[in-house]
Amino acid sequence: MILPERAEEVLRPFLGTAFLRRNADLPGQAAAVLTSFRPARQTLRQAADQVDNLLFMRVREDTGGRMALTMDNGALIRLRMSDFSVMADELVYLLLENLPKTGQNQALIREYSMRSGSLSALRALYLLYRDMQEPEETETLRRVITSCHEPWRFRSWMDAGE
Repeated sequence: MILPERAEEVLRPFLGTAFLRRNADLPGQAAAVLTSFRPARQTLRQAADQVDNLLFMRVREDTGGRMALTMDNGALIRLRMSDFSVMADELVYLLLENLPKTGQNQALIREYSMRSGSLSALRALYLLYRDMQEPEETETLRRVITSCHEPWRFRSWMDAGE
């Protein structure tokens, strides 16, 4: 089960505290979407897209289509479409860390990472499935992560897997 509090922690840097206070149910809704994931019924891409759409629609409704939010530091930012994909991907990690550590789930995550370019999938493979792969594969994951993604997205956890 994914706790709404964890989803709120992930969303706060992107949406700001003021927005999350006005939309207090949003983290719980996002967590519920991800908690209901079942590989037999949907793909990880579909779950991510559902969260992406939920976030986009809520921000659009809240801002009257302006897509501008005030961050905790007082800065006014305008969200882009790509920002919602990043937020959804960050939330997907909460799902991936809750999946049982099995070869089947590792294969599911590996396939998703290859098809989607999801940093969260790469993060899960790098941190959570390290003991189920060869050291060379872990090093390859490290190279892919550091060469294909912006440092702000991986800096806080990259060395946690060492």
